[in-house]
Formats: sequence, C-alpha cells, structure tokens
Amino acid sequence: MISWCARLWRAAILASILAVLFGIAARFDPLRQGLRAEYYLNSTWTPPVAMAGFDRRPAGLRFLDAWNGLPPDTFSATWSGSILAPRAGSYELATESDDGSQVYVDGQLVVDNGGIHPRRRAKGTIELSRGTHALLVLYNQNRGEFYFEFEWGRDGGPLAPVPAWALWGRKVGSVARVIQSLALFAAADAFEFAAVALLFIACSVTAFVKLRSALQRAGMWSGMRWILGGSFVLNVAGVWWGLPSTWAAIETVPVFVLSALAQRFSHGWFDAYPPLQYYLLSLAGTPISLLHSRDIISYYTPTGSTLLILSYRLMSVALSVGTVAATAFVGMRAFGRRAGILAAGIAALVAPFIYYSKTANVDGPYVFWYALSLVFYIRLLQESRLRDYILFGVTATLAFCTKDQAYALYLTAPVVVIVELWREKRRAGIPQPLAKTLIDRRVIAAALAAITTFVLVCNLIFNLDGYISHIHSITDAAALYRVFEPTAEGRWQLLLQTGQLVRDAMGWPFFAASLAGIAIGLRTPRWRGPTIWLAATIPAYYLGLINIVLYNYDRFMLPVCVVLAVFGGLAFDRLLAAGAPQERWQRVLVGAAFAYSILYAATVDVLMIGDSRYLVGRWMAAHIQRGTIVGAMGLHEYLPQLEDYYVTDVGTIDELARERPPFFILNADYVRAASKNGDFARLAEGVQSGRLGYELAFRYRRHTPLSLLPAAHPDLVGDRHETPVFSILRNVNPTIEIFQDQLRGPPKGASDAQ
Repeated sequence: MISWCARLWRAAILASILAVLFGIAARFDPLRQGLRAEYYLNSTWTPPVAMAGFDRRPAGLRFLDAWNGLPPDTFSATWSGSILAPRAGSYELATESDDGSQVYVDGQLVVDNGGIHPRRRAKGTIELSRGTHALLVLYNQNRGEFYFEFEWGRDGGPLAPVPAWALWGRKVGSVARVIQSLALFAAADAFEFAAVALLFIACSVTAFVKLRSALQRAGMWSGMRWILGGSFVLNVAGVWWGLPSTWAAIETVPVFVLSALAQRFSHGWFDAYPPLQYYLLSLAGTPISLLHSRDIISYYTPTGSTLLILSYRLMSVALSVGTVAATAFVGMRAFGRRAGILAAGIAALVAPFIYYSKTANVDGPYVFWYALSLVFYIRLLQESRLRDYILFGVTATLAFCTKDQAYALYLTAPVVVIVELWREKRRAGIPQPLAKTLIDRRVIAAALAAITTFVLVCNLIFNLDGYISHIHSITDAAALYRVFEPTAEGRWQLLLQTGQLVRDAMGWPFFAASLAGIAIGLRTPRWRGPTIWLAATIPAYYLGLINIVLYNYDRFMLPVCVVLAVFGGLAFDRLLAAGAPQERWQRVLVGAAFAYSILYAATVDVLMIGDSRYLVGRWMAAHIQRGTIVGAMGLHEYLPQLEDYYVTDVGTIDELARERPPFFILNADYVRAASKNGDFARLAEGVQSGRLGYELAFRYRRHTPLSLLPAAHPDLVGDRHETPVFSILRNVNPTIEIFQDQLRGPPKGASDAQ
C-alpha cells in the first residue's frame, strides 16, 4: 500500500507539472478559445461595460456565472469573435431566447430574434466556406424570466448547441492552426483533470495509510477497522437525503461557497461561520468546478448543484471518520487501548453525530478539529513535547475557525497546561513562581502557532472588515435566539434541558456509562489527572457559552458527547476487566449496550433514507398537476421538493385569503413549535380545522418498527408535541399535510396515510 501511495503521488505530481506547462502554453496561445463577452447593466448594450471576459460559449447559464447566480432584472450581453465552419456548406443558425437576441456572421444579420418576448426560437441560413468567420451575438433582457441558447445545423441537419471547439477569439486563416490550438487546449484540460483526480485519490489513500499505520502502532487496528468501517457505512447511508433540494437546515449550500470564491474570501466577505470550512468545501468541489468551467455541467442546473452538495457532504463523512479515530486515540492516551476502542464505538453511535456526518453543516467538521486537538492536548500534558504544544495550538484554532463557539471548549486548557507545567518543574526540582511558567517556550510556541493560524485562516490581512462584520452578525443573532430567561429558574431549566439533550443524543446506556466513567476516573489515582483535564472542558463550555446565550441545541452538545464517549469507554473497559467469573455476563452487558445503541442511532439513517417527503412527493406528482399553484408555509427545507409547482409563500390568514392557492402544504411538526399567539399558529389552526375553507387531502409520516425500541430518540419517533424544538432531528421524516380548497373538491385518490 505504501508503494502505491508513492506511485500515486508521483503520478499526481507529474500530471500537475504537465497541467501547468500545457496551461501556460494555452494561456499564451494568441488564438484564444471562446468568445469575448461583455455584460451591461442595461438592455441596450450602452457603455459602460459592467464586466468583461471570455466565455467558452454563449448560453443563458453564463448570465448566472457573470452575476454570481443573481443577474439583475435588466441587462444585456455581447459575444464577439469567430465561428469555425469545419466544412463548406449551408449552415442554419438559431437562437432560442427570452428576451431578444441577434446573430451576425461576417457582418451579416443571420438571426433576428429581437424584441421583448417569452422564450422562442428564431432561425437563419447562411452559406459558409471552410474556416473561421467573424461572429457577433447579442442578447438583451427586460425583466422576468431569462433564457438563451445558440444553436446550429448543417445542410438541413438537426439543430444542436454550438460547441465550444467552434468558437474562437478571433478570425484565423488556416483551419490547421485552429486544430493545433484545439489540441493544445484539449491536452491542457486532460492533464488538469488528471492532476485533480490523482491528487484527490493520493490524498485519500495517504490519509487512510497514515491512519492505519498509527492505529497499528497503537495496537488498535484490529478492533478499530470494524468500528471505522461501520461508522463510515452509518455516515454515508442517506448522504443523498433530499437532493436535489436540501432538507438540512443551515446547510452550507453551493451559493454560499461560490459567493465566497467570487469575492476571494476578501473585500468585506463574511458569512454566518468563519472561513475554514468554506476553504475545504471549495477544494472538495474542485472537480465539479473544472467540469463547470469546461461547460460539461453547470453549478446552476440540478445535476451540477447536486454534485456540489454531495461533494460537500462527503467531506463531512470523511472528517467524521476522523473524529471517531481521534476519539480512540484520546481514550487510549487517557485510559488505555481497549478504553480507546470502546470510546470510538460510542462516539460513532451518537444520534446527531450520524446526522451531521452526512450533511454540509459545519458541526461535524468543527467537532473533528476539536477531537483532533484533544489528541495533542493529552499528549502534551503527558509528554510535554514542543511539537504537541504547537499542534494543539494549530488544531484548536482550526476548530474555532470552523465554528466560533468552539472557543468555549478551550477555556480551561490554558489553566490546566500552566498548572501541569508548574508541577512538572517542581517534580524536576526546579521550583518557580506560577506566573513564570507563562513564559515557558512551549507555551509561547503554542500561542504563536494559534495566533498565526488564526490570522492566516481568517484572512485578517485582506479581510479584517469582513471578519469584524462576521463577529457583529453572530453576536446580534445570539440575542435573537434566546429561549430561557436570565434568572435562576431560567438557568436551572436550561441546565436540565442540556442534560436531556446529551442523554437523548447518546441514549441511556452510553449516557449512564459516561457518567460512571467520570466517577471511576476521579476515584482512581492514575486516571485522576486525565479525567480532570478532559472533564473540566464540559462545565467550562457550558458556562462560557450555553449559560451566556441561554439556549441550546443537540448539535451544540456534539463536542461534549465526544468527551463523554471517552469516559464511557473507560467505564466499559473497567466492566470487562473485572474478575473472570463474571466476564461472560459483563461481555453480554456491554454487547447489549452497543446492540441497543446501534438500533437507537441507526434510526437516523432509516428515517432519512425513507423520509416521508419522498412518498409525499410521489403523491403530489400523481394528484397535483405540474405547474399548479401551491401555497407553502414555513421554510422550504422542511417541505417536500416543490420544483415542479409554482410556490407562493403564505404566512398569514390575510395572505391566504388574497392568494387563495388551490393547494396548501405544511409541516405539521414544524407548526407545533410556532408561537401559539403568532400568525403562523393562527394560520395553521385555521387551515387544519377547515375554518378557512380548506380540507385535508393527504397526511403522512412514515413509521418504523424502531419506534418500539425502549426509550427511542423522542425527536425521531416521538409524537413531536414538545415546544420549543431543540433538535434538528425532528426535521427528519416530518408529518406533512396537504390541504385543498374545498370549493375545488378533493383530488382523486386522496387519503390519510398517517
């Protein structure tokens, strides 16, 4: 395997070198492939030019590229250059556009599709000799929908989009010269694709080999390979959930990443989260970006968007496998090899962890960086090596640069490190004041590594104003989400709710084992140090974040679950290490805990794969005509795919009366969480009761035998009547209700499928 890694890297490096060389040659080739494009902020091609560049071929999707997915209501575009006629003959050219378009060849108007009109096709015929001919294509948009396609056909053949190889930046006298450039550009493209593919493969194989080698050296590979394999299967199952739509709330979707790339993460760019995960997602989407740049697929089509989201989600899958492995190393370092393996098994079966491991949210990635930082944290406290201090500073900062709230996970780390260094000096016979320990070279190195990482990753040199705007946005948002009052009673309710979230995330067996593990660690002298080091992070995180913002979600507890998994591994390890007469019974008990937890956590996958919205979508396709107006209530992430219908968002009773859509769709679970005195609740009650003139046509929520599991996850299989909502798992497999205007009558075959 190692030799294969070396071969892959050699091939990747060679392909990269060739891609660079051919790319440079193509860049300086005076015969530029594509057409010069100019875009205007008006419909009359009147200067100034808003932006200019080269498009491989003119098409409506280029408007989305030019305007970063959001073209203005009114604009125009011109494409100029030449078109290659591979053989002499009669060529039919056409444009299909909404609104106007024209095509000029050698100064002659061939296609006139001008004016303001809906999508339509216009054609023209011209005799062309073999070779290149001057080309000018015009398009103007006057509000409403836009569409443009440039087509051709020869000698009466069918029309097809004009390919990129036929479009060039200027006229060329020799066809052979065009073929020469075409071969150069094709070679550059081929080596670029090969380089990207080989680099991805080489990185993946190398990461696997390094991880396997580290586990083998630690003596954990034989057990961990099954845990990692099983975790990967659980994490990747259902990774296609909801696509081409996205049903995952606050998922990092392509438009956010593409917008960040368009601004080069500078010039005031900011978003809800720090930039690190956007960098990684940009890398994950590189193959799709290459295909997009070569007009093979487009970001702005369902296929291109789906592939991008899949690449983002697969990044989460990969990092989540890393989280499980890192948990094993933390457990091994703290409490022993078997405890580490058991801890990894527990971490892999945390219900919200399985959910976030397959979505493009930042929660899975930042927990990976946190778990990895704990490996270096334990190592530096045990071995006090400079390298581990630096790596801890880097990885802890990367966790913070992925999700801001990670700062609270490290509030006790400086105190623990300083105290342990001070104790180390005393044991070595070098007593010194505690304050002097602050200037230890290892502490300084860790601080410098963290600061440098933060400045570089957050791009403070070129985007300080953007980062400041990001800080303002998250602090303003924190006040909006507050649920509990800043009183003694409110804080007590928050504490109880936090304990319930952790219990529901892990399930009763693992939760109880984790608490027992903390007690065992504190009681046992040789484990007391690591127990304090790790356990101290939990109250610090709670007091430094949760108790300040006064609200909580199960995703906020994911790093806490990682730490508790380490203690659960210790508890199960001690149970298995007890006397031989009870060993069989103890193995059965531990095995039963894991068997229960596999079913408990796998409910996430079962319900994501068979989400109720899939069946509701099929029902709608069978009973509601495509293009029908459908009223929708709430976020579209919580509803079935509605791309085939004209959706009007309705939020109040007055809006419903004004729009009066023939069908109205809502997520009944989401509605229950709405304020009882708000517009949403009143609207939902009026529709559901029939008081507003709508009757139930279809209602569905999928049930699973796993709901019979004792103490199953309440947000997955419960009745979902609790408010407010603290778990995004309630959005998996929701209860969907479709209502129809009573005056129109129920659709054929309507039924209640609850």
